[in-house]
Amino acid sequence: MSKVGEIILEKVTRSYGAVTAVHAVDQVIEGGSYCCMIGPSGCGKSTLLRMIAGHETPTSGRILIGGKDVTHVRTGERGTALMFQNYALFPHLNLTDNVAFPLKIHGVGAERRDRAREMLARVQLGHMADRMPSQLSGGQQQRVALARALITNPQVLLLDEPLSALDEFLRLRMRVELKRLQNDLGITFIHVTHTQPEAIALADKVIVMDHGIIEQAGPPRDIYDHPHSPYVARFMGGQNVVCAKVLVAGDQIEAESTEGGRFAFAPRATVRAGQEIRFAVRRDKIRLEPGQAAGSNAMCGRVVNVEYQGTFVKVELVTAQTDEFVAYLPEQDFFARPLRFGDEVVARWLPQDVCMLVGTNNSSGDALAH
Repeated sequence: MSKVGEIILEKVTRSYGAVTAVHAVDQVIEGGSYCCMIGPSGCGKSTLLRMIAGHETPTSGRILIGGKDVTHVRTGERGTALMFQNYALFPHLNLTDNVAFPLKIHGVGAERRDRAREMLARVQLGHMADRMPSQLSGGQQQRVALARALITNPQVLLLDEPLSALDEFLRLRMRVELKRLQNDLGITFIHVTHTQPEAIALADKVIVMDHGIIEQAGPPRDIYDHPHSPYVARFMGGQNVVCAKVLVAGDQIEAESTEGGRFAFAPRATVRAGQEIRFAVRRDKIRLEPGQAAGSNAMCGRVVNVEYQGTFVKVELVTAQTDEFVAYLPEQDFFARPLRFGDEVVARWLPQDVCMLVGTNNSSGDALAH
């Protein structure tokens, strides 16, 4: 990764009176990477994005872009461009003039329209250069906004929930388009979203936020496979969170739930006998069988919901645990032995499929209920 476009956040804090929206954030975002910031509404991700863009000033801390301290540098002088959630296209200007507008502001002459047409071609809209925004679909309007954000050749492109206004089909298409552009341009993309599959599909680095802090940051596979805390496991989805009390602590943990379930797995941190812990098991690692629980790493439950998802079937169980418990069963396995509402089953998994949750954040992910 390059130092060009590298972003360093040093103890960045933003407060509004007694409310702290972002608290002492430390993070390095590598130059030329695609970074997704994710979290529930109100977690601070958009505030952090606006501070990087220069639309808000940190209460304390520093922001460096490409090795330069830009904490108090004007928006247009820090090498960033922000693509707004609502696209903010000028309805009275055609696409060429919309895209050329930032160059006009910077005093670029007649050549700005040629550069705008080149950028429209790059987002596959060159043939529509003379149309008006009202003549475009939502996906096409988004590409115009993207072209306009890129026309000044920024080091960093900032995207605030750019896909939220699109339907599912267009979202999937634009995901591909965004990743293609980022690979072609080689600049840093920072993309705020609340959609977990979007972050996992696009990002080189995922930053999970909660109540103004970074709960976990890393490659998407690490975040998904090894969530730091119950909050991350729940928010990122695809995991079951189980609560138990440690019976034996050593090279292998032996633990027991309040309803008598027994579990065994490798520790990720030092624990002691009698300590309450939580662990996560991926939903696609769960097997369901008829009968009663026996042996380690099993839990009784009753089927309360079945949803066919095409390549797999989602089966939700009610168990003695507080958290929901869900299994993703391969389509062929489920239909070989179908389950129905009310069926009593045993959920089983292997010790190596357990991820002990070392973080203590047990939040539900509702940033407004704090």
